[in-house]
Amino acid sequence: MENNIKLKVDKAISKLLELDQYLLSHDLNERTVAHKLAVYLQEEFNEYNVDCEYNKNVDEDNGSKNIYILKVECEELRKQIKNEVLINEVEYSVYSIYPDIVVHRRGENESNLLIIEIKKSTNMTDRKFDYKKLQCYTDMSSHNKLQYSLGLFIEFNTGAQEARVPELIWFKDGDRLD
Repeated sequence: MENNIKLKVDKAISKLLELDQYLLSHDLNERTVAHKLAVYLQEEFNEYNVDCEYNKNVDEDNGSKNIYILKVECEELRKQIKNEVLINEVEYSVYSIYPDIVVHRRGENESNLLIIEIKKSTNMTDRKFDYKKLQCYTDMSSHNKLQYSLGLFIEFNTGAQEARVPELIWFKDGDRLD
């Protein structure tokens, strides 16, 4: 199944590079690129819903899509701690998040297939927090309830006239795949 997912993602990215190179060469907003990629992903994953910046989670009391990161890791990432919770006597920071793209079935968490974070090469923001989010999205422990089968970080090369294959970094079970 994992290889099938990766193959479908590769097809969607190839279509984006072929049909929408203008978005990349002219360095348009990441949300614009994410939307077009989501359109092509929906063609590949027609048995799922593909959504951009989906912010709901049926398993959270407040309905938010939250991730839980160890408080000490947040300090290392220099991320401002918003809310803290204690889980099994360990301090976690809670972040309400809006992933760039999700492949899932709305209204349940049993079919959370793929979660994608996108960055443009011209975006100078550190990628470490994106990687940490993808670890949390795919973490199968009880405190992170989203439990996506796979996570993907995509860095698109922008600002150049020629199409270049983007960098893909995959995550599974809370770990980065090499």
